[in-house]
Amino acid sequence: MVGFPNRFDLNLEGLRLRDPASGIGWQAPFLQVFAMTWKPWHIIAALPPEQVVTLPDQEIILTADRLRASFRARPATEVPLAAVIVESGPFTARSTQGWTAGASRAIASISADEEVQGAGDQPNAYVLSLTLSDLAPDPEALDRIADEAGLPLQIATVRLVATATLTAPLDRFAGQTNPQLAGLTLTDSLIAWGDLAVTAQGSIAPDDQGFAAGRIEISVASYQRLVPALVAAGVIKPEIRQTVDNMLAALARETGDPNLIRLPLLLQDGRVSFGPLPLGRAPRLIGPTG
Repeated sequence: MVGFPNRFDLNLEGLRLRDPASGIGWQAPFLQVFAMTWKPWHIIAALPPEQVVTLPDQEIILTADRLRASFRARPATEVPLAAVIVESGPFTARSTQGWTAGASRAIASISADEEVQGAGDQPNAYVLSLTLSDLAPDPEALDRIADEAGLPLQIATVRLVATATLTAPLDRFAGQTNPQLAGLTLTDSLIAWGDLAVTAQGSIAPDDQGFAAGRIEISVASYQRLVPALVAAGVIKPEIRQTVDNMLAALARETGDPNLIRLPLLLQDGRVSFGPLPLGRAPRLIGPTG
């Protein structure tokens, strides 16, 4: 045999990875990894049709068709991240706690925003993208909400595009520099569920206590579906439903479209509100800094 190989192949069988401290683990019957010899910084992985994710309180069995992942770094000594893409055909997740979820297609990615980084004013910026088609959340959790709001049991589209700015780059030194979220800008989002459509744009960043703080402008078409869905989900108390309906109808009149409302999602002082409606605690993005 002569010549030089044009591809590196790695086949692993019986994988079992587990963090004894957190109890988080992953197992799969096999994993195939491929890299071209002339660009070893670009790795493609083929994952098995079934794998198990272990969490401290449950196991999740993931069944997926055509599950693939791609990792690409920039050719430099720091091995800076260029892009990671994970794509799947139809998949289902089943938990030992009894819930299930699935979708007909999913694609998620994170990529270095080279244009922003090159500008110099926003270093360590990365574009996050997620698209789910025909999302079917757990029926036990969704049946009541869908029935009360007159919505289908599948969410046709979930799309999210955002730019995350970190405190340090994602490279081979990330374990030492510990990149944390410095800001998140939501540039494109859509939830299309029956005739209910929600879009959002805005920015958030951690405050001194690490809670998300900022403002996201949200538009809701066919907003009349929203209130019964929130009541069924327990977000709005039934006794104030009529008050909320009246308030949203008044807001719709301001837009000039009787089926459309626009409201800000405000995150401030560790709390979240949707316009005048309090929704609860804001998520914590990082540990307290002050």
